Amino acid sequence: MRMLTKKQLNIMNDWMQANARPYDRAKWNYLFNGGSKDTIVEEMLKYQNADGGMGSGFEADMLCPLSAAIPTAEAIFQAYEYELDCSSAWFKAILNYFERSVQNIPKYWEDSPKEAMDYPHAPWWNYEPCMVFNPNPCAVVASAMICNGTDSQKELGYKIADDCISFLLGKGFCGDHDTFNIQALVERLLQIKSPLISAEVMESMRRRILENTCFDTGKYNGYFFTPLDFVSSPNSIWYGDVKHGIERTFDFWLNNINEQGVWNPNFSWGIDSDVSRRVTENWKGYITVKRAKIFLNFDRIER
Repeated sequence: MRMLTKKQLNIMNDWMQANARPYDRAKWNYLFNGGSKDTIVEEMLKYQNADGGMGSGFEADMLCPLSAAIPTAEAIFQAYEYELDCSSAWFKAILNYFERSVQNIPKYWEDSPKEAMDYPHAPWWNYEPCMVFNPNPCAVVASAMICNGTDSQKELGYKIADDCISFLLGKGFCGDHDTFNIQALVERLLQIKSPLISAEVMESMRRRILENTCFDTGKYNGYFFTPLDFVSSPNSIWYGDVKHGIERTFDFWLNNINEQGVWNPNFSWGIDSDVSRRVTENWKGYITVKRAKIFLNFDRIER
């Protein structure tokens, strides 16, 4: 079983201190340098607007300062990942933002506002009107509303959850980000012992995770979800389903640390500019702390 060595971790630490966004550096320092969760929140709140939503590159590929659904949902994922206080005022402000910005469209929120097109952004965030329902990012928003919202937010959350579970159980296409969002919803519903969770839901969740997990490491330089994207800890409910691919994924990660001692993203804007290069550096920091945390969760860092 290969480990992330002390030397590799130290090189990553040096790079993170010099190059990562203060927000990603705060997460790194919490994990490895005795930092506090309070600093993570302080850095996160620099991206939060007065309406409660997140903007200004919190999702690194979307630099619009205005609030948008995708970066604001990312804050919920980060709160879950780092076990931040979801009863705090900043988290309630996120839920208020989502409640106030609901639109009469198939998926409740557009991923980003039209105005975002006036700012640098990745080509996959080009604005397109939403024509059909999908669970990205509705499902994770619903999970937060159900578990942490006001009465009206819980009501909205359960309405969205019904749509997401119907989508999960259906025969239509359910992509990797859709699956990742529904997984967050199912995990939260399990925690509160919701009657929405049935054997059929659990089997469908397992089916969708397996449909969207790539086990072929030869493809990992492209954009695919690996076993460790859906299962970031051996305590995961779905660990057994993807266990056979985890060792190869760790091997791939260790074999593909770049010359700077960190990890490159497996995607790019497809253009070379000052902005795109800075965004790539931001993604390096985000990905490096995320993967190092997974090594930590699996006790695979040399002591």
